[in-house]
Amino acid sequence: MVKRVLHVVNKMGYGGIETLIMNIYRNIDREKVQFDFAVASKEKGEYDEEIKQLGGRIFYLGKRRNGILKYKENWKNFLQKYSLEFCAMHMHVCSLTDILPIKLAKKYNIRIRIVHSHNEYQKGLIHNVLNFTHKFVIEKYVTNLFACSQNSRKYCFGNKKVDIIKNGIDAKKFDFNMNVRNTMRKILNLNASTTAFIHVGRFAEEKNHVFLLETFAEIVKNNLDTKLFLIGTGSKEEEIKAKIRKLKLQKYVVFLGLRNDIPDVLQAMDCFIFPSLHEGLGIVAIEAQASGLKVFASDTIPNEVKITNLLQFISLKKSQNEWANIILDNIPYQRVSTYEKIVESGYDIGAVAKKLEKIYLS
Repeated sequence: MVKRVLHVVNKMGYGGIETLIMNIYRNIDREKVQFDFAVASKEKGEYDEEIKQLGGRIFYLGKRRNGILKYKENWKNFLQKYSLEFCAMHMHVCSLTDILPIKLAKKYNIRIRIVHSHNEYQKGLIHNVLNFTHKFVIEKYVTNLFACSQNSRKYCFGNKKVDIIKNGIDAKKFDFNMNVRNTMRKILNLNASTTAFIHVGRFAEEKNHVFLLETFAEIVKNNLDTKLFLIGTGSKEEEIKAKIRKLKLQKYVVFLGLRNDIPDVLQAMDCFIFPSLHEGLGIVAIEAQASGLKVFASDTIPNEVKITNLLQFISLKKSQNEWANIILDNIPYQRVSTYEKIVESGYDIGAVAKKLEKIYLS
């Protein structure tokens, strides 16, 4: 009999957490384990259709901030109807602000109850107070605690015993391929001489796009034959476009929106810039290394993200000009395959899916 696992998320869009879940879903033995999703947002997620094709279901439970009583009622009614169908609830969080679903999962006897931390910091007093308070009671309700890095473990769970679940990727899809690179550079209208930089991430404060653009402006001063590609969407998009106009970078910056071909796009690039203020892990930096790209990342990002010597940490205390000089001093370079290193490090999705499958079926 197939076991069903309920993943609790906001919505199944092209975010880092959601992409990890889908990578696992595609690689787990679906004759043994099937995934369903409890989502908070009514917005359609980019992965919704694929989920249905793979045999999964999507349930809308609403958001707590739209009314705690209605939210609690929705969850109670849902679990009264469906709880016997699930062998596990896997709740994905950036903080412990809302632990109602996992508390109710215990009440309704879902056998395996997992809370999985994906972030190391949340902005806002209420977030941090609730997170601090709930970390002392969370063990009453869970059977397993997961985190994507040591920093995310400390933020949500303190010194509790936690399984570090690596944010696995399909390493073969990202492995450097010169034919794919040449094809994608033609599609993106890149000349052979043009140096292509990329950033992947939602347009949000923690991704530090302003610093990224100011750094790129310094790079342009030294190399006019260059482009910066931005993949993502988000609340700060108009602010970012205004900054581009202010820096007079309109002809150098290209918005690619949300993409489902990131492995191919990365092949076409020459350098990945990742100056985040904070990250739970930063899976896109691992994807970039898997494609053989040089990565320049802020030193606020967890050390676990450094899988190869292609990644270099730079302090955000350094100026944008210093960042630009460090980057320019390290390119061009010889692009090589890093597939074996990614697999050896445990970040290939096959190993991660097997580990979770064993836990779900335990």
